[in-house]
Amino acid sequence: MNEIADSNTKDANTVFYNIYPLSEYNIEKLQFECLQLIQDNIDTIWNSEGFTLYHKSYPTPHLCGQTWFDNSIEDEWYVVWILQIISRNFDVAIKVWDDDGYFVLIEAAECLPSWLTPETSENRLFIYRGRFVLVPQPSTPSEITLFPQTKATLHQALQCLTYIDTHHGVSNDINKRVDEVTSKFPCRKLHKIRCFLPLQLIHILHSNPQLISTIVSLYLYADAREKQQVIKRHKLDWTNIHAANVSLTRCQYAQLFSQRVLTSQHWKHVPVGHPDHESRQQGLKLTVGAELALSIADGDTRADSRFTQYVKQLESYGYFKDYLEGSKAYHDLMSKAELFYVASQEQHSGSIWLNNSKKIQRLSQEELPTERYTTINVTESDSDAWMDVIPDDVQKWFLHGRLNDINNFSTEKTDAFQRKSSEATASHDPKPEKTSSQGNDLASELNEKLQGFINNISSFEGAEVPNGGMDFNADEFMNCLRQFKDQLDEAAKEDSDSEDTSSLGTESLCTESEEEMEEYMDALEEQLKQSNLKEGFEKNEDGDVDIDLNLVANILNSFSSDAGLSGPATSVLASLGVHLPRNEDNASGS
Repeated sequence: MNEIADSNTKDANTVFYNIYPLSEYNIEKLQFECLQLIQDNIDTIWNSEGFTLYHKSYPTPHLCGQTWFDNSIEDEWYVVWILQIISRNFDVAIKVWDDDGYFVLIEAAECLPSWLTPETSENRLFIYRGRFVLVPQPSTPSEITLFPQTKATLHQALQCLTYIDTHHGVSNDINKRVDEVTSKFPCRKLHKIRCFLPLQLIHILHSNPQLISTIVSLYLYADAREKQQVIKRHKLDWTNIHAANVSLTRCQYAQLFSQRVLTSQHWKHVPVGHPDHESRQQGLKLTVGAELALSIADGDTRADSRFTQYVKQLESYGYFKDYLEGSKAYHDLMSKAELFYVASQEQHSGSIWLNNSKKIQRLSQEELPTERYTTINVTESDSDAWMDVIPDDVQKWFLHGRLNDINNFSTEKTDAFQRKSSEATASHDPKPEKTSSQGNDLASELNEKLQGFINNISSFEGAEVPNGGMDFNADEFMNCLRQFKDQLDEAAKEDSDSEDTSSLGTESLCTESEEEMEEYMDALEEQLKQSNLKEGFEKNEDGDVDIDLNLVANILNSFSSDAGLSGPATSVLASLGVHLPRNEDNASGS
């Protein structure tokens, strides 16, 4: 059974996981102990859905679960971190994937072996004893009986785990990349805000803080018409409003903050600039989200934003034909569509919202301990300066962080390169002999690396970058370009002279087919001369196209057009270990 293919038919943005016992376990007891372990060690707010576990008996008794993370990729990696904890405490092997497949392999794509493809990756990646383990292909005759050569079955893969060293080879490279992402856990940062809410909603969120996820999600997915509808017939007491602190994930806060400001005659507003203005605006947004949940819990399907989108799709398909809205025929078709929509609420995300809306409704009907919430000390909102994006910091992270991972450059090598460049700039030596030699070496090395990249293994699936890097000095490189061009011009002139002296001897050796080919090439060259294509190439003194110089010139022009951002030339040069500095002269417009 291919779980990944099956997951593609379910909700997007959902992470799936299977836990396979490797020892004799009572599957129900294992489920209880895993959930107990999580409950004792993890206290957080999920963006949409928390960690879940249930048991299955096919193809072998195991635990499985799924978490809908919606827009928060952090939740997906938090699930990975939890699964690693489980695998350290129990003798189990764990598979984890999402609707895109093995997302961990996608994250660690730079260090994967060439034989690993989406077709061969099934039942190859597991979490075992807190580490990711990649079941390899046999590399020696003695390993043929240990590791599967082609597609691995689940039974084969689970048997292989005890033979694999998780601290070496590809498995170690994968874990290094995963550790970079999960190292921030369990210290997960939540964002606390101060806002004004109806006392009923304060009680709801105090009793079950996780319900904030459904409230925020319903508000984000609802359109303006739906929000105005629930505001007019609100079910919470909007006259009994108090200040409160609410904790959200950073993703939830950023989404809520980006929504436009609401206005309502039922809500007490204060002027812009008032200390409570932002708190009341955020409180109104959360209150409307809670009202949307109460409408869904009451069975008011048409207050559900997804139902509105569903009806719009039906209209685009011609489902309602030409019947007027309000007619009996239109009403009958709408009733059928509503029944089908309610039945389809078994869809994962829809069932989460429905179940949580029922919880919100039940809590809103409980007796309120007024004094308990009105006497709580309410603090100011956390700073949201983390949402400010500084372009220089992004560029620094990209150039010195992610690209170094791609190149497999160590920090020590990068620092040494920077020191070497600084020393070369500070103590610039104008001796032509030394600069010439080093410059020629650099130009030759750059040209060889570009040629090696072009000639390396490549296909429609991508290109394999040649191993190894190079140190790069901008001053030496610019000097070498001029001398490199002069030497190529001289070499081209010598070749032209030698061709003239040997032409008489070679003419007698040309066969009839070679003469035809020369005539064809001459005609082709004559056509090219009449076009504007030749104007775009660098030529030597004899008018011949200088291939090597054009290669270097074009890659530098492409790099310059990237304007310091990520682009084709930047990516290719970085993969070869070449980091060119910005052209400050062009950047300043001089």
